[in-house]
Amino acid sequence: PRFRNFLGSQLFVRDTPRDIMAGDAAAIVAKGDTWYLIWAGALVFFMQAGFGMLEAGSVRAKNTKNILLKNLLDACLGAITWWAIGFGFAYGDSNDNIFIGTGASGFALSTADWTDSYTSEGYDWAGWFFQFTFAAAAATIVSGGVAERCALTGYLVYSVIITAFIYPVVVHWVWDSEGMLSSFNTSGSALLGGCVDFAGSGVVHMTGGIAALCGAFFLGPRIGRFDSEGKPVPIPGHSSVLQVLGVFILWLGWYGFNGGSTLSVFALGVQYARDLARVCVTTTLSAAAGGLTVVSIEYYLSHVWDVVAVGNGVLGGLVSITAGCVVVDPWAAILIGILGGFVYKGASMLLVKLKIDDPLDAFAVHGACGFWGVFAVGIFCRPEYAYNNFAAHGFVYPGSNPSLIGVQIVTLLIEIVWVTLTSSIMFFGLKTAGLLRVPAEVEEAGMDVSKHGGDAYDLKNLNS
Repeated sequence: PRFRNFLGSQLFVRDTPRDIMAGDAAAIVAKGDTWYLIWAGALVFFMQAGFGMLEAGSVRAKNTKNILLKNLLDACLGAITWWAIGFGFAYGDSNDNIFIGTGASGFALSTADWTDSYTSEGYDWAGWFFQFTFAAAAATIVSGGVAERCALTGYLVYSVIITAFIYPVVVHWVWDSEGMLSSFNTSGSALLGGCVDFAGSGVVHMTGGIAALCGAFFLGPRIGRFDSEGKPVPIPGHSSVLQVLGVFILWLGWYGFNGGSTLSVFALGVQYARDLARVCVTTTLSAAAGGLTVVSIEYYLSHVWDVVAVGNGVLGGLVSITAGCVVVDPWAAILIGILGGFVYKGASMLLVKLKIDDPLDAFAVHGACGFWGVFAVGIFCRPEYAYNNFAAHGFVYPGSNPSLIGVQIVTLLIEIVWVTLTSSIMFFGLKTAGLLRVPAEVEEAGMDVSKHGGDAYDLKNLNS
């Protein structure tokens, strides 16, 4: 009410021509949407702190500095790489092809913000910033799968390649108005009318999760992760406190991740504010359902109420709802979170059986649950919320075109092939060049002492 009164008394009730009043309204909308994207992007960027805390708590104390350094460098390298190359490949300009952005204005971002009434309010800059935070998140996901044994040089190389090329291509396919899998492509060239991956279960999370799986595979397991008979040996993280703090920060950031993906909330004549509100509800319910499901499964299997299981279940639920948060009902969000919990746990156990060492379950949380999230949209998308170009929707609802599952599956297959192929070539090349893994003596001593000037925790001086 106070906001409405302010608008009415200060901006619109005055003796000016109607066209000036309309111009004022447009300026307010533009300013508001610029602020909105900056706010949402800041929340998503804060997720980097969540990843940092979660990963630091999940590794052994002797590798704390190393994993935190890599998280910081992800953000630094990601910003420069996304500005110089990644954003151009992702969004280009209005003359791109269906595979990749090619427009020169997208590279080393330049915008004539003095020439356009909407852009002059900063929306273009805000859009770049918001998309950068997503790119940084995709690269950071990979660090969990290669933790405690990946060399810094190899880490930096793969972080640049993912941010500059592998991830932007997927973004272009699904989110750009000229992408071959994009529901925002109205030219008729989008496959089956385009897929629905609203905030990136597939684009961001599955991309990062599959890349993490490839990295873990080519690196091999940590020393001591499996015994001489091939049986798994638990290597617990050193701080449940940091792990839980990281999960809560990530959960908070997800409201910017999912909610901010409306890209607007002030625009007149559309219901983006309603969509934002619904997104926050579905995101919350799926996260809660995922956490409860995984901790219940863990208790059934081990008779332990495991705090790490709750955290991973919450994250699995969040990843699972990210694609469909704006197009599903609350009851469906709960069901997506519950099934996402089973998907996470099954994928985690499968990797152990295959003797693939993923210290943070990056693939199980982001890759497997990302797959499920995109697939689930094809089941639970309401016809009233669907934005596929052919009005395709989830098959649990009666309607004129319950065929959305088809394009969702095709999208998943294309993304899996692309990310697996490019990531495998990248990690194989790094391994062949001797840049991927640290020497055994460095791994056993811990990378903090070996590479970063000493332990993260100075317990000797703390107790003196």
